[in-house]
Amino acid sequence: MAPVLAHANADFVTDRLALGGDLSSMFATARIQLDELVQAGITHIVDLRSEWSDELLVAGWAPGIRYWHYGIPDAGQLIDADWFEILTGWVRNALREPDAKVLLHCHMGVNRAPSAALAVLLDQGFGIREALEAIRAARPIAVIDYADSVLDWHLGRTDADARHRRNARRVLRRWRDSHGLNPEDVIRQLRSQERPATRWAVRLGPDDPDTLARVLAESGEVAVGLTVDHDPAELSQLDEVIFLTEAGLNGRALVVGPVTAVESGALLMPVMITDLFATAMDVRVPERVAEWLAASGANPLALTRIEYHTLTTRQVATVSAE
Repeated sequence: MAPVLAHANADFVTDRLALGGDLSSMFATARIQLDELVQAGITHIVDLRSEWSDELLVAGWAPGIRYWHYGIPDAGQLIDADWFEILTGWVRNALREPDAKVLLHCHMGVNRAPSAALAVLLDQGFGIREALEAIRAARPIAVIDYADSVLDWHLGRTDADARHRRNARRVLRRWRDSHGLNPEDVIRQLRSQERPATRWAVRLGPDDPDTLARVLAESGEVAVGLTVDHDPAELSQLDEVIFLTEAGLNGRALVVGPVTAVESGALLMPVMITDLFATAMDVRVPERVAEWLAASGANPLALTRIEYHTLTTRQVATVSAE
Protein backbone atom coordinates (compact mmCIF):
# COMPACT_ATOMS: atom_id res chain seq x y z
CA MET A 1 0.00 0.00 0.00
CA ALA A 2 1.37 3.42 -0.97
CA PRO A 3 2.13 5.76 1.95
CA VAL A 4 0.01 8.86 2.58
CA LEU A 5 2.21 11.95 2.88
CA ALA A 6 1.38 14.41 5.64
CA HIS A 7 3.83 17.23 4.83
CA ALA A 8 5.18 16.84 1.30
CA ASN A 9 3.11 18.32 -1.51
CA ALA A 10 2.84 14.98 -3.29
CA ASP A 11 0.58 11.95 -3.69
CA PHE A 12 1.29 8.37 -4.71
CA VAL A 13 -0.66 7.32 -7.79
CA THR A 14 0.82 3.79 -7.66
CA ASP A 15 3.04 2.11 -5.09
CA ARG A 16 6.12 3.31 -6.97
CA LEU A 17 5.04 6.54 -8.69
CA ALA A 18 4.17 9.82 -6.98
CA LEU A 19 3.27 13.21 -8.42
CA GLY A 20 2.87 16.64 -6.94
CA GLY A 21 4.16 20.16 -6.44
CA ASP A 22 7.50 21.54 -5.34
CA LEU A 23 9.12 21.83 -1.95
CA SER A 24 8.04 24.71 0.24
CA SER A 25 9.94 27.96 -0.27
CA MET A 26 10.46 27.95 3.53
CA PHE A 27 13.67 26.04 4.13
CA ALA A 28 12.60 24.55 7.46
CA THR A 29 9.39 23.20 5.94
CA ALA A 30 11.18 22.03 2.79
CA ARG A 31 13.58 19.96 4.93
CA ILE A 32 10.65 18.28 6.70
CA GLN A 33 8.99 17.55 3.36
CA LEU A 34 12.14 16.10 1.83
CA ASP A 35 12.79 13.93 4.89
CA GLU A 36 9.25 12.59 4.56
CA LEU A 37 9.79 11.77 0.88
CA VAL A 38 12.95 9.86 1.76
CA GLN A 39 11.11 7.97 4.51
CA ALA A 40 8.37 7.12 1.98
CA GLY A 41 11.01 5.51 -0.20
CA ILE A 42 11.41 8.10 -2.96
CA THR A 43 14.71 7.40 -4.72
CA HIS A 44 14.33 9.48 -7.91
CA ILE A 45 12.92 12.98 -8.43
CA VAL A 46 12.01 14.45 -11.82
CA ASP A 47 11.65 18.24 -11.53
CA LEU A 48 9.50 19.45 -14.43
CA ARG A 49 9.75 23.19 -13.72
CA SER A 50 11.57 25.37 -16.23
CA GLU A 51 11.48 28.30 -13.79
CA TRP A 52 13.41 26.83 -10.85
CA SER A 53 15.38 23.87 -9.56
CA ASP A 54 15.92 22.47 -6.06
CA GLU A 55 18.82 20.30 -7.16
CA LEU A 56 21.32 21.88 -4.74
CA LEU A 57 18.93 21.58 -1.79
CA VAL A 58 18.22 17.93 -2.52
CA ALA A 59 21.92 17.18 -3.06
CA GLY A 60 22.74 18.71 0.33
CA TRP A 61 19.89 17.24 2.37
CA ALA A 62 19.19 13.92 0.61
CA PRO A 63 22.27 13.00 -1.45
CA GLY A 64 20.94 9.48 -1.98
CA ILE A 65 18.14 10.73 -4.22
CA ARG A 66 18.83 10.87 -7.95
CA TYR A 67 17.56 14.24 -9.17
CA TRP A 68 16.76 15.02 -12.81
CA HIS A 69 15.80 18.55 -13.82
CA TYR A 70 13.72 18.09 -16.98
CA GLY A 71 11.99 21.45 -17.11
CA ILE A 72 9.26 22.62 -19.43
CA PRO A 73 7.17 25.83 -19.33
CA ASP A 74 3.56 25.75 -18.17
CA ALA A 75 2.11 28.02 -20.85
CA GLY A 76 -0.66 25.87 -22.32
CA GLN A 77 1.49 24.95 -25.33
CA LEU A 78 1.51 21.72 -27.29
CA ILE A 79 4.29 19.44 -26.06
CA ASP A 80 6.36 17.55 -28.60
CA ALA A 81 6.16 13.75 -28.56
CA ASP A 82 9.92 13.46 -28.09
CA TRP A 83 9.63 15.16 -24.70
CA PHE A 84 7.35 12.41 -23.41
CA GLU A 85 9.47 9.69 -25.03
CA ILE A 86 12.58 10.87 -23.19
CA LEU A 87 10.65 11.27 -19.91
CA THR A 88 9.06 7.83 -19.97
CA GLY A 89 12.34 6.21 -20.96
CA TRP A 90 14.10 7.77 -17.97
CA VAL A 91 11.37 6.72 -15.54
CA ARG A 92 11.25 3.22 -17.02
CA ASN A 93 15.00 2.84 -16.48
CA ALA A 94 14.73 4.19 -12.93
CA LEU A 95 12.00 1.71 -12.02
CA ARG A 96 14.10 -1.22 -13.20
CA GLU A 97 15.74 -0.92 -9.79
CA PRO A 98 13.46 -3.10 -7.63
CA ASP A 99 13.32 -0.67 -4.70
CA ALA A 100 13.05 2.53 -6.76
CA LYS A 101 10.21 4.99 -6.34
CA VAL A 102 9.87 8.05 -8.58
CA LEU A 103 8.39 11.48 -7.82
CA LEU A 104 7.30 13.67 -10.74
CA HIS A 105 6.73 17.26 -9.66
CA CYS A 106 6.16 20.72 -11.07
CA HIS A 107 5.26 23.90 -9.17
CA MET A 108 1.69 23.27 -8.03
CA GLY A 109 1.09 19.72 -9.23
CA VAL A 110 -1.87 20.77 -11.37
CA ASN A 111 -0.82 20.41 -15.01
CA ARG A 112 2.75 19.39 -15.80
CA ALA A 113 3.29 16.66 -13.19
CA PRO A 114 -0.14 15.01 -13.67
CA SER A 115 0.35 15.10 -17.46
CA ALA A 116 3.79 13.53 -17.09
CA ALA A 117 2.28 10.89 -14.79
CA LEU A 118 -0.35 10.16 -17.45
CA ALA A 119 2.40 9.45 -19.97
CA VAL A 120 4.22 7.19 -17.51
CA LEU A 121 1.06 5.24 -16.68
CA LEU A 122 0.24 4.75 -20.38
CA ASP A 123 3.81 3.57 -20.90
CA GLN A 124 3.23 1.05 -18.09
CA GLY A 125 0.17 -0.36 -19.86
CA PHE A 126 -2.68 1.52 -18.20
CA GLY A 127 -5.73 2.32 -20.30
CA ILE A 128 -6.50 5.99 -20.94
CA ARG A 129 -9.54 6.23 -18.65
CA GLU A 130 -7.88 4.00 -16.04
CA ALA A 131 -4.83 6.28 -15.94
CA LEU A 132 -6.89 9.48 -15.77
CA GLU A 133 -9.01 8.07 -12.95
CA ALA A 134 -5.95 6.94 -11.01
CA ILE A 135 -4.35 10.39 -11.23
CA ARG A 136 -7.49 12.26 -10.20
CA ALA A 137 -8.15 9.81 -7.33
CA ALA A 138 -4.62 10.35 -6.03
CA ARG A 139 -4.57 14.12 -6.60
CA PRO A 140 -8.02 15.72 -6.79
CA ILE A 141 -6.60 19.08 -7.93
CA ALA A 142 -4.99 17.54 -11.05
CA VAL A 143 -6.31 19.31 -14.16
CA ILE A 144 -3.97 17.39 -16.55
CA ASP A 145 -4.09 20.20 -19.10
CA TYR A 146 -1.51 18.56 -21.40
CA ALA A 147 -3.45 15.29 -21.77
CA ASP A 148 -4.03 16.00 -25.48
CA SER A 149 -0.27 16.16 -26.10
CA VAL A 150 0.19 12.97 -24.07
CA LEU A 151 -2.46 11.27 -26.17
CA ASP A 152 -0.83 12.43 -29.44
CA TRP A 153 2.46 10.92 -28.27
CA HIS A 154 0.84 7.69 -27.10
CA LEU A 155 -1.20 7.14 -30.26
CA GLY A 156 1.80 7.88 -32.46
CA ARG A 157 4.12 5.44 -30.68
CA THR A 158 1.52 2.66 -30.71
CA ASP A 159 0.74 3.12 -34.43
CA ALA A 160 -2.97 3.40 -33.62
CA ASP A 161 -5.27 3.31 -36.62
CA ALA A 162 -7.92 5.94 -37.31
CA ARG A 163 -10.65 4.09 -35.39
CA HIS A 164 -8.50 3.69 -32.26
CA ARG A 165 -7.48 7.33 -32.46
CA ARG A 166 -11.11 8.47 -32.60
CA ASN A 167 -12.05 6.21 -29.70
CA ALA A 168 -9.14 7.41 -27.59
CA ARG A 169 -9.98 11.06 -28.16
CA ARG A 170 -13.62 10.34 -27.37
CA VAL A 171 -12.59 8.74 -24.05
CA LEU A 172 -10.53 11.80 -23.11
CA ARG A 173 -13.27 14.24 -24.13
CA ARG A 174 -15.96 12.39 -22.19
CA TRP A 175 -13.75 12.07 -19.14
CA ARG A 176 -13.10 15.80 -19.17
CA ASP A 177 -16.80 16.55 -19.59
CA SER A 178 -17.66 14.50 -16.52
CA HIS A 179 -14.57 15.32 -14.42
CA GLY A 180 -13.85 18.88 -15.50
CA LEU A 181 -12.04 21.33 -13.22
CA ASN A 182 -11.63 25.03 -13.85
CA PRO A 183 -7.82 25.49 -13.83
CA GLU A 184 -8.12 29.18 -12.92
CA ASP A 185 -10.17 28.31 -9.84
CA VAL A 186 -7.73 25.58 -8.80
CA ILE A 187 -4.69 27.83 -9.18
CA ARG A 188 -6.43 30.73 -7.43
CA GLN A 189 -7.24 28.47 -4.50
CA LEU A 190 -3.68 27.18 -4.25
CA ARG A 191 -2.18 30.66 -4.45
CA SER A 192 -4.48 31.87 -1.68
CA GLN A 193 -2.81 29.30 0.58
CA GLU A 194 0.73 30.46 -0.17
CA ARG A 195 2.53 32.32 2.59
CA PRO A 196 3.64 35.86 1.71
CA ALA A 197 7.40 36.33 1.56
CA THR A 198 9.14 37.66 4.65
CA ARG A 199 11.47 40.65 4.48
CA TRP A 200 14.54 40.73 6.72
CA ALA A 201 16.98 43.29 8.09
CA VAL A 202 20.63 42.39 8.63
CA ARG A 203 22.70 44.70 10.78
CA LEU A 204 26.16 45.44 9.41
CA GLY A 205 29.12 46.85 11.29
CA PRO A 206 30.56 50.24 10.25
CA ASP A 207 33.26 48.66 8.06
CA ASP A 208 31.17 45.80 6.68
CA PRO A 209 29.80 47.61 3.60
CA ASP A 210 33.33 48.39 2.40
CA THR A 211 34.39 44.80 3.10
CA LEU A 212 31.42 43.46 1.14
CA ALA A 213 32.19 45.77 -1.78
CA ARG A 214 35.83 44.61 -1.80
CA VAL A 215 34.87 40.92 -1.68
CA LEU A 216 32.42 41.37 -4.54
CA ALA A 217 34.95 43.28 -6.63
CA GLU A 218 37.67 40.67 -6.08
CA SER A 219 35.47 37.62 -6.63
CA GLY A 220 33.33 38.95 -9.46
CA GLU A 221 30.36 37.20 -7.83
CA VAL A 222 27.16 38.65 -6.40
CA ALA A 223 26.57 35.76 -4.00
CA VAL A 224 28.03 35.85 -0.49
CA GLY A 225 27.44 34.16 2.84
CA LEU A 226 26.34 36.60 5.51
CA THR A 227 27.18 35.74 9.11
CA VAL A 228 23.95 35.55 11.11
CA ASP A 229 23.07 34.70 14.71
CA HIS A 230 20.19 32.27 14.19
CA ASP A 231 18.29 30.27 11.57
CA PRO A 232 14.69 31.59 11.45
CA ALA A 233 12.04 28.96 10.74
CA GLU A 234 10.31 31.45 8.41
CA LEU A 235 13.37 32.03 6.19
CA SER A 236 12.44 31.29 2.58
CA GLN A 237 13.95 31.11 -0.86
CA LEU A 238 14.11 34.59 -2.47
CA ASP A 239 13.12 36.47 0.69
CA GLU A 240 14.40 40.05 0.46
CA VAL A 241 17.14 41.21 2.83
CA ILE A 242 18.12 44.82 3.48
CA PHE A 243 21.47 45.85 4.96
CA LEU A 244 21.38 48.42 7.74
CA THR A 245 24.04 50.36 9.61
CA GLU A 246 23.63 53.31 11.93
CA ALA A 247 24.20 55.50 8.86
CA GLY A 248 21.14 54.10 7.06
CA LEU A 249 20.30 51.64 4.27
CA ASN A 250 23.41 50.13 2.69
CA GLY A 251 22.00 47.64 0.20
CA ARG A 252 19.64 44.79 -0.63
CA ALA A 253 19.89 41.10 -1.37
CA LEU A 254 17.82 37.96 -1.98
CA VAL A 255 18.08 34.78 0.07
CA VAL A 256 19.28 31.95 -2.19
CA GLY A 257 19.85 29.09 0.25
CA PRO A 258 19.31 27.82 3.78
CA VAL A 259 21.44 28.94 6.70
CA THR A 260 24.37 26.55 7.11
CA ALA A 261 26.92 26.02 9.87
CA VAL A 262 30.62 26.09 8.93
CA GLU A 263 33.54 24.42 10.71
CA SER A 264 34.15 27.46 12.92
CA GLY A 265 30.60 27.15 14.25
CA ALA A 266 29.45 30.34 12.53
CA LEU A 267 26.11 30.42 10.71
CA LEU A 268 26.12 31.66 7.12
CA MET A 269 23.06 32.80 5.15
CA PRO A 270 23.65 32.66 1.37
CA VAL A 271 22.38 35.77 -0.39
CA MET A 272 22.60 37.27 -3.86
CA ILE A 273 23.32 40.98 -3.56
CA THR A 274 21.12 43.09 -5.81
CA ASP A 275 22.21 46.56 -4.58
CA LEU A 276 25.19 47.76 -2.57
CA PHE A 277 25.37 51.50 -2.06
CA ALA A 278 28.66 53.40 -1.92
CA THR A 279 27.02 55.81 0.51
CA ALA A 280 24.30 54.76 2.95
CA MET A 281 20.82 55.96 2.05
CA ASP A 282 19.25 58.19 4.68
CA VAL A 283 15.98 56.54 5.72
CA ARG A 284 13.58 56.75 8.63
CA VAL A 285 14.13 53.91 11.07
CA PRO A 286 11.02 52.58 12.85
CA GLU A 287 11.21 52.50 16.63
CA ARG A 288 11.41 48.71 16.98
CA VAL A 289 14.17 48.50 14.37
CA ALA A 290 16.07 51.39 16.01
CA GLU A 291 15.99 49.53 19.33
CA TRP A 292 17.23 46.39 17.60
CA LEU A 293 20.11 48.32 16.02
CA ALA A 294 21.05 50.01 19.30
CA ALA A 295 20.96 46.77 21.27
CA SER A 296 22.87 44.77 18.62
CA GLY A 297 19.92 42.44 18.34
CA ALA A 298 20.17 39.02 16.71
CA ASN A 299 20.55 38.93 12.91
CA PRO A 300 18.39 38.69 10.88
CA LEU A 301 15.31 40.60 12.06
CA ALA A 302 11.94 39.90 10.43
CA LEU A 303 10.31 43.13 9.26
CA THR A 304 6.65 44.04 9.02
CA ARG A 305 5.36 45.35 5.72
CA ILE A 306 5.21 48.91 7.10
CA GLU A 307 8.72 48.69 8.56
CA TYR A 308 10.09 47.46 5.26
CA HIS A 309 8.38 50.26 3.32
CA THR A 310 9.70 52.88 5.76
CA LEU A 311 13.25 51.54 5.63
CA THR A 312 13.37 51.47 1.84
CA THR A 313 12.01 54.99 1.27
CA ARG A 314 14.66 57.69 1.07
CA GLN A 315 14.12 60.75 3.27
CA VAL A 316 13.80 63.95 1.28
CA ALA A 317 15.02 67.10 2.94
CA THR A 318 12.50 69.93 2.91
CA VAL A 319 13.51 73.54 2.39
CA SER A 320 11.46 76.05 4.36
CA ALA A 321 10.30 79.18 2.56
CA GLU A 322 11.64 82.48 3.92
